[in-house]
Amino acid sequence: MNQQADTTVPTLAPEVKEAQAQVKAAGIAASNVLTQPLAESRETNRIFQRFLNEPVPDVGRIVEHELTHLAHPVKVRLYYPASTASAALPAYLHVHGGGFAQGDINSLDRWKREIANDAGIVTVGLEYALSPEARYPVAIEQVIGALKWLRDQADVLGLDAERIAVGGDSAGGNLALNALLRLRDEADAFVKTGVIVYGMLSANHDSDSHRDLGDGRFGLSTEKLNWFWDQYTDSRQDPGVAPLYADVSNLPPLLLLAAALDPLLDDTLNLTKRLGSAGQKIVPRVYPGVPHGFIAMTRILPQARQARDDVVAHLKQHLA
Repeated sequence: MNQQADTTVPTLAPEVKEAQAQVKAAGIAASNVLTQPLAESRETNRIFQRFLNEPVPDVGRIVEHELTHLAHPVKVRLYYPASTASAALPAYLHVHGGGFAQGDINSLDRWKREIANDAGIVTVGLEYALSPEARYPVAIEQVIGALKWLRDQADVLGLDAERIAVGGDSAGGNLALNALLRLRDEADAFVKTGVIVYGMLSANHDSDSHRDLGDGRFGLSTEKLNWFWDQYTDSRQDPGVAPLYADVSNLPPLLLLAAALDPLLDDTLNLTKRLGSAGQKIVPRVYPGVPHGFIAMTRILPQARQARDDVVAHLKQHLA
């Protein structure tokens, strides 16, 4: 589905309006980095995430580790599924979004628990360093370090080093894709598959989706994205920063998900074209009537549950 080919007025799906009404009724507000001090915006985001996550589903067990051996230490959290076989399990590292500037290890806590249970794999979250306190390339180095640690410590962690995947949403999608690119360039492409959810893949804001959807009426705006990029880097055109500008050949199979009412939609569609030219034919899954950030709402939004199920199916296929 290409949102720009649709001549109708972009409109939220009824289920999204109902979910947003539940959020409003609970007195929960969305964060806004343009109108709040950053510390306040981060706390508002944490409260919003907590509302979407709780009550969380049980998993088999949760283990946290501090990767102090890295140049930039990072905390990781492993969610083991409620039903586990005795054999070593695959692992999926999901990198949260937040414009590189907000979010923490509790972001998408419900999402990671549900994927662990439904896919029967170990999902992993991490608390990467946020900008502007830590600018590019600190976060991407932490993601790559965490992936290599999962592989190298697989025996201790009960993981299968041959079945590791990475994914992320928004800025996390940027970091996940960049991790795959860098591992390929290091001739260490051990990650089997990637999941990129409405990735923040370029700073090109002169696009149809930014023009049509970037005014903020669906939440994320072009102005906010500009602010996030300013905090993260001074080199927006660097392929190491914005993976849409990189050579995307010889990557593992990717699943691309996008929201139809998202100024970042064209980043996903353009990545699809670039991958196609490089030989990886993909049909991105664009969910109609939903805005950026919708996957966090699995408790209250059926479209979020569908996206989760699509990720689970992809991971089962490629980590079987």
